[in-house]
Amino acid sequence: MQILYLLTLFCILSSINAQCELVNDQCSQGCNKIDGICVAEICNSFINKLGDPKTNPFKGTIQYIDETIDLNITITYTDPKFIDTTQQGITQGENTASCLSLNLYKYQNSEYKIKDSSSYTINYINDGSSTRAYQFIIPSKDFIKELQLSDDGTIFSFHGYYSLDFSIGKLEQRVIYFDFNAGIDRETTGNRNTTFGSLSTNQSIVCNPECRTSVNSSLKFCSDETCAQPIEKVDLYLNDQIWIKQTLTKEGTQNYYLINPEIYFTGDKLFKKATILQQKINQKGYAMYLIKVEIAWTFITISAKATISSTAGSRILDEQNQSQTLGVTQEIDCIKYKESNQCIECDQSLNVNNVDSPQEDGCPISGNILIIGILISMNFLI
Repeated sequence: MQILYLLTLFCILSSINAQCELVNDQCSQGCNKIDGICVAEICNSFINKLGDPKTNPFKGTIQYIDETIDLNITITYTDPKFIDTTQQGITQGENTASCLSLNLYKYQNSEYKIKDSSSYTINYINDGSSTRAYQFIIPSKDFIKELQLSDDGTIFSFHGYYSLDFSIGKLEQRVIYFDFNAGIDRETTGNRNTTFGSLSTNQSIVCNPECRTSVNSSLKFCSDETCAQPIEKVDLYLNDQIWIKQTLTKEGTQNYYLINPEIYFTGDKLFKKATILQQKINQKGYAMYLIKVEIAWTFITISAKATISSTAGSRILDEQNQSQTLGVTQEIDCIKYKESNQCIECDQSLNVNNVDSPQEDGCPISGNILIIGILISMNFLI
């Protein structure tokens, strides 16, 4: 009976929404005009839960997921109408009767001026009471790609800048901006801390003329520095050297230069900065980097971040307001021994040292773990 009731309700509400049309600047009966769009009157119930410029119904939390350094981001609110099944929630993902869609966006820095859609799925959480939440997960293999990294010599700090955009059609009704920080020990990925920063319910942050999107770039493997033909499928061998080519792909950016590159090996718990042996950055539209495959891991990618410049080789002082571009290679199954062509297997359940040189076999396992292992072995010998 409950299912039949909900189906009937859905059909009624769908019929109402379908009949909400704007004729002679007026909405039909049972509908209201919001920002020039006709929506069912029930939609006001959902919009009102977003608060107003003086109230903030949302709270944010961040935490590491058990036994990992993957991040769980949760934005919660209290639903005053949770008992009424026809008016539960805020968005269409929570209640099909709502007129509000919800989208997750990420930003390049705290200025919130460079805006891109996030690929992460928003999970709608309801604990059966008045508390509801929007939640998404950032796996550690994506930290370099998704977050901004700073380093104080002891801790890697990953800063995230995001927003939840509530809209009717293409018209924003409310934008919730939030930021957070995740701190991870550089040598062990052990000691960790998290901080959820500000959570702003400003109507919008004004971009002039509009918010920019990131400058896209590709990252391909090459057989040599000319890169006449990129390598589509590559085997990477420990201690080998390989050229990679970062190319600007966004329309209108081919006349810019890539400067101040940083390259990382990335994977689960892995964000090890690579050594650039050579770089060619004095040509427009692309850059070439020669790196050493100095680390072993399974399911690994290489990420290259660079600043966009109109001048070759220049050092930009105000990088906060400059565009950066990120290129990521395809995922490599593993790093191999050249002699045997076999994958190097590291115990990836252990803590990772993302700073110092790896072990002889290329595995970047934390030194503390190695010392303990050596002591245990010595005790057995004694």
